[in-house]
Amino acid sequence: MRVTATAPGVVKLFGEHAVVYGKPAIAMAIDKGVRVTVERQGGDSLLVVARDLVVRGVAIRVTGGSIEGSVIDGPQLAKLASYALTALRIVSEGYGGDLKGIKVTIESQLPIGAGLATSAAVSVATTVAYAKLIGVELSREEVAKLSHKVELTVQGSASPMDTATSSLGGVVYIKPGVELRRISAPPRLPVVIGHVERELTTGELVRRVKELYSRHPKVVDKIMDSIEVVVNEALAALGKGDYQLLGELMNINQGLLEALGVSNHRIANMVYMARRAGALGAKLSGGGGGGAVIALAPGVEDKVSVAMRLAGGEVISTDINDQGVVVQH
Repeated sequence: MRVTATAPGVVKLFGEHAVVYGKPAIAMAIDKGVRVTVERQGGDSLLVVARDLVVRGVAIRVTGGSIEGSVIDGPQLAKLASYALTALRIVSEGYGGDLKGIKVTIESQLPIGAGLATSAAVSVATTVAYAKLIGVELSREEVAKLSHKVELTVQGSASPMDTATSSLGGVVYIKPGVELRRISAPPRLPVVIGHVERELTTGELVRRVKELYSRHPKVVDKIMDSIEVVVNEALAALGKGDYQLLGELMNINQGLLEALGVSNHRIANMVYMARRAGALGAKLSGGGGGGAVIALAPGVEDKVSVAMRLAGGEVISTDINDQGVVVQH
């Protein structure tokens, strides 16, 4: 028997970095993602195979608790496979199930390390597929919680925003420790994503903002408060389907992120080229320091895609994924 689950990637529309300080944020599931197939093939080993990941691939075999395998093109892939392995173990420990003879195949439409929540999508899809394989039905909320536990185990710390959005689909509002829910949004939210290689990790950028806060607490407090206002106004604009206002708010949010020092010249090039090509708004998405830029481009997706490529980015055109994680037998 085999079970396949597909989970969407995620972009952060508003509020990244401020969410670390308890402010709200808004994320969107996109119509590109990760497909994970879990099957029982016999034998004593657990095999995790990752392929079609913009780089060549990785295979990890676990036998009797020891890990063997060949890792090609760097540690990012091995870490991605570790999310799948951790998800299997967490579901197995919580609900039973023998991991011997299990094979997991990961296929992705998304680049690794671009800030599009690939690790969250792998965690969500593996959790759902393995649970289904052993006869366990999980609600989307349960999937989100288990997948967040996977990310916490692998990373040491993680926001629940990515795993919740990948599981639930649509557009999700989160205020840490207070509220997490799907919100009203237009049926289409045409976004062009440009991504470049990252110069710093999210953890390094979070530390950089923390250091800035320690030197200028009153100034950074005001920036975080302003981001909160942007998020709350964006919540209303999404409910009305007001593209023009959403674009303006994206541009304001980008300016505030630049003030926090998490943007760079490669992000700025894509942002300004996208706007010149007709995007209503453009901003970084995620940790910054490179990674993803999102541009709201209704009716001008092709022009904005060309502009972002000219600015040095790899480009993905996308829209809302309203389904969240989906299972296929």
